[in-house]
Amino acid sequence: MMRFDRQRGPRELATWLEGLVPSLTERWTEEIRRRGHVGERRLTPVLERFTELLVRLLPLMVGPHRALVAPFWIRTSELYGAIAAKRGLAAGEAIEELQLLRELVIRDLYRSPPAGGTVRLSLREILRMNRALDLAVTHGSVGHTDSLFFEFFEGDQTTALLRGGDVAAEAEQQLRQIEAELRENLQHRVEFGEASR
Repeated sequence: MMRFDRQRGPRELATWLEGLVPSLTERWTEEIRRRGHVGERRLTPVLERFTELLVRLLPLMVGPHRALVAPFWIRTSELYGAIAAKRGLAAGEAIEELQLLRELVIRDLYRSPPAGGTVRLSLREILRMNRALDLAVTHGSVGHTDSLFFEFFEGDQTTALLRGGDVAAEAEQQLRQIEAELRENLQHRVEFGEASR
């Protein structure tokens, strides 16, 4: 049985989530495919990159660097929504895909809790994880809506987030940029923190 304790910090859940990254990524991608939401084949590799990046960012969103990571989480979620629109998904389908991640995490949380259930998780950690996933859903919806706005009302096939003609290449480039900026910011944070001790 999972126990909750207000005394623990955010590291237990973050560490547990880090250990699940490969499995969650694979299962989330497979569940999206199984439900038939893949959309255009040319965007399938981009979908896989999104699932991988969002799952890798989730532990950071519940860990000690969450304030630093949040803008990257939001950008990635908005871009995910824009790509969902380009894949031909309705807004509800894009939201459902993001909600699948929450479902998989909660199933794992009960099936195989951190440290075999011996480590008490704080309610704060669980709520923080849910807020992070809510943020992804909200901003995924924003990205989807923005994409449709630019396509229908501006008569433009590009979106505010995706300006290039090759949507897959543009999304991949933006994902690489997000990763590079995040890596740089985290590295600077660690270097600064260590130097100030």
